Amino acid sequence: MKRTLLGVVSVLALAISAPLGAANAADMAVKAPPAPMPPAPTYFNWTGFYIGGNFGGAWANDSISGSSTFADPAVTTSTFSGNNSYSGIVGGGQIGANYQFPNNWVIGFEADVDGSSLSGSTTNCGVTAAGAIAGCSAINTKINDFGTVRGRLGYAVSNVLFYGTGGWAWGNSTTTSTLSCVGAGCPGTSAAAITGGSSSASTSATNGWAAGGGLEWAFNRNWSMRLEYLHLQFNGISEGFSSTGTVGAAPFTLTSSSSTNSSNDMVRVGINYIFH
Repeated sequence: MKRTLLGVVSVLALAISAPLGAANAADMAVKAPPAPMPPAPTYFNWTGFYIGGNFGGAWANDSISGSSTFADPAVTTSTFSGNNSYSGIVGGGQIGANYQFPNNWVIGFEADVDGSSLSGSTTNCGVTAAGAIAGCSAINTKINDFGTVRGRLGYAVSNVLFYGTGGWAWGNSTTTSTLSCVGAGCPGTSAAAITGGSSSASTSATNGWAAGGGLEWAFNRNWSMRLEYLHLQFNGISEGFSSTGTVGAAPFTLTSSSSTNSSNDMVRVGINYIFH
């Protein structure tokens, strides 16, 4: 009897376990496959022409030296020197092209033109060989516009470009010289003592060099943004001034010439459209 009961239990156990095993096998057969790996990021190539705009802030320092001759009617010759520091904003546009090598180095060229609000004033006094002050003038300088033509060399990390740049620069500036006093009383005497054409201006175009570097980020296939530092150096800017007037009843004529070394630094942000 016991053997018969054990046989019946065994048969029931096999009958029950068979569907469960089949069900588990079916579950395993329809199990969803693992999610695919995300695609690799698209490789960005910097090769192409581009055009864009820029805007930023700039500061400048001018080192000025020169000589003046007063004729009243006696002739008095003096020399002067000084520094003029000032700041302002700049903005304009650029155009250029890049070529990226397989090893991620990038070469290119760029030309830009910017307008400027940079202006500042200083006072220079002419001193004779005997050490006497012959006259003082207020010097106001304004940088009107400037531009560069530069080469670029950089290294690309996909859509980020680190670069250095350097080349030729040009600039236009206007300097106004206004007499504030004439004679041994300078600089204590006031401009009210001088009448007539006591102010003259000179506009100069000059050549120099530019150097700097920056970081550029392409945020999609055709658009990029940049942050750039640039130094412009103009040496030996020559300017001449001529003024006439009277101090009291005594007429005078003043002629002067100056040479200026102008050091300009700027930080600009820019945006470019790249033609691939």
